[in-house]
Amino acid sequence: MKNRPLVMICLVFLMIRYVIFWVGAKEELPPEVLRMDGETVRVTGQIYKREQREKGPTWYLRSEDRGYIVYSSTWSGYKIGNTITVTGTFQLFERPSNPGAFDSRSYYLNQKICGRILPESIEVNDTTIQYGKEWLARLREQWKDELLTRMGDEGAVLSGILLGDKSGLEPETKELYQKNGIAHLLAVSGLHVSFIGLMLYRLMRKAGAPFLAGALVGTLILFPYAVMTGFSVSAKRAVLMYLIRMGAEVSGRVYDLLTSLAVSAAILLGAHPRSVYDVGFLLSFGAIFAIWAGETLWIHLTGKEKKGFHGKFLAAIWPGICIQLLTFPVLLTSYFEFPLYSVLINLWVIPLMSVVMGAGLLGSLCCLILPPFATVFLWISKLVLCFYEWNCQIMLQLPAARVITGEPGWVRICCYLAFLILAYALCWKKKRKLGTGFLLVGLCCLLGPCNQHRGELEITMVDVGQGDGIFFRMPGGWTCLVDGGSTSGQDLARYTLEPFLKSRGVGTLDYVFISHGDADHISGVQEMIERGRLGVPIKTLFLPEKRLWDEGLNGLARTARKNGVRVQCIKPGMAVRDEKGAVVSCLGPSEAYQGEPGNEASMILKLEYQRFSMLFTGDLEGAGEQDFLSGAYANGIYTVLKTAHHGSDGATTDQFLEQNHADVALISAGKDNPYGHPGEKLIKRLKKADMKIFCTKDTGAVTIRSDGKQMWIERFSGAGGNETG
Repeated sequence: MKNRPLVMICLVFLMIRYVIFWVGAKEELPPEVLRMDGETVRVTGQIYKREQREKGPTWYLRSEDRGYIVYSSTWSGYKIGNTITVTGTFQLFERPSNPGAFDSRSYYLNQKICGRILPESIEVNDTTIQYGKEWLARLREQWKDELLTRMGDEGAVLSGILLGDKSGLEPETKELYQKNGIAHLLAVSGLHVSFIGLMLYRLMRKAGAPFLAGALVGTLILFPYAVMTGFSVSAKRAVLMYLIRMGAEVSGRVYDLLTSLAVSAAILLGAHPRSVYDVGFLLSFGAIFAIWAGETLWIHLTGKEKKGFHGKFLAAIWPGICIQLLTFPVLLTSYFEFPLYSVLINLWVIPLMSVVMGAGLLGSLCCLILPPFATVFLWISKLVLCFYEWNCQIMLQLPAARVITGEPGWVRICCYLAFLILAYALCWKKKRKLGTGFLLVGLCCLLGPCNQHRGELEITMVDVGQGDGIFFRMPGGWTCLVDGGSTSGQDLARYTLEPFLKSRGVGTLDYVFISHGDADHISGVQEMIERGRLGVPIKTLFLPEKRLWDEGLNGLARTARKNGVRVQCIKPGMAVRDEKGAVVSCLGPSEAYQGEPGNEASMILKLEYQRFSMLFTGDLEGAGEQDFLSGAYANGIYTVLKTAHHGSDGATTDQFLEQNHADVALISAGKDNPYGHPGEKLIKRLKKADMKIFCTKDTGAVTIRSDGKQMWIERFSGAGGNETG
């Protein structure tokens, strides 16, 4: 750093800035905003951005120092720059209620947006228009429509690449890119901005333009382009670094990547300190720093010349390896997995991006002046994008294509970074073998199983909204799920069950038990089976006896067999035992039960591990409950009871509680559900039975750990914190 005084100045500035930020830190949202949740509000502000989505236009409103998102079902012709007054229902963005879930509130708070408004009426107070931003917004919308019309599904991908608009992109395609480690292509990032800016600059220079003219032309086109595409934090970083580079070119100074990166970080974080929590910020700056550190080490050890095929190949993959090593903690904290072959796939994907973007930009330009040529250029882009998708699908078929590690935690991350720095220092001193050894130790520390079962029984009632989903990991390591469905949330597997499972380090479910065929118990499981390799695969599906199958269970069984999942029926007397002595046994319905399929015919399970036991009751009620209470397993003493039918007043009767005692009752019910679950009468019965009650709508996910003797209960959210028993 001796020859980089500006880097040191930026670091000192950032340290002072963050001391001020943390000392003066207030609540994430002020109390008056928190009190507005669910209330009718009247907000006046200026429109600073708009997006066109499938459900209608979305307006971004700035009122004083707060931002709001206004959703509308119809196009109303409001322009960027208009001042409007919106009357409607204000909603805070959701906090995660499960481990691994996306934190919407924090994400939007990083963008200075405090909530959304569902409008009842909108009044225009001032018709002033910001013509530049409005023209760019229209250009973006028309450009996207043209790409979709001419290219179909690939047009949606190209729209994401060129315009940063992923609204028309199929979720499966987006996920396919993410699982292969090339999702960065679908966002307008530093790669895109640098490509356009430097391409324009070099074209101007080759045409004989002086340094200043080339830099001005590049800047005058690059800046509006970055604004049009959303001006993400990585785009801001790239624009700032481009301007610094152009300044160096024009002034005849030597451009230094690290200095440029430090100045850009100081400007962005100085203006908005919360950006340090933004995953995009961490990945963007981390990747550039990794490239600088890797190239510096490479030159120090080998010189600039790359000799022979081996040297050239290693030089080609070296930047990708460096980026992967430095961004591992961010990726694992955000996604709980990493694509093993991402370094290799990026070897040919990134170079081909110049073809995709170049042909895409030329094709888009030709749409205006030479339509026949537009087809040719866009066809070239489409061909490469088809190759991308085919390549991603092939890669996912390879062994260990996705390595699911779980959430690493800060201790592991700090240990890994310490080993990484030590390995770098040793390699710098040309002690490569020792440095490589420390690096491997750090990787084992970070990438090893993050949620080891440690011989304990782990149970989590996942907050699935209005539905059921209970995960447990047996002491021997087998992973199981009892039900998995919801009627209050869409894409339950993709956005709730799988993120939770991955955060726990679960890459495969050994057993899934289904109590009955209602959608609020099977929808997520059906989705998981259909998603296959993109999600968390299931090995064995346990269903009730065939005589108890309804349309839902029949359909689920067909889907499972079609996708290679083993389907097995389970009845009273059958059990699954693990090597540590934990047992899952079926208690009902009995063979004597002659009722109809559905709630009353719910499968009843008992989980035992030494002195701990838990009873799973599905939606048991009515005739099914009476069948159980008159059967061989009628009377029992349990540690935990999964309360039947989401806490309905008609289930878990006084007689049931008299014959089956438990210390803790778990209830799975959604917030503001239309059924009034859990019922007041049921809660009174549970309290009368002296049971501790945990309901997901109040606590979020509930996790129970037991060593077979003691039990520890953790609530993910809500009042009360952790509770031990």
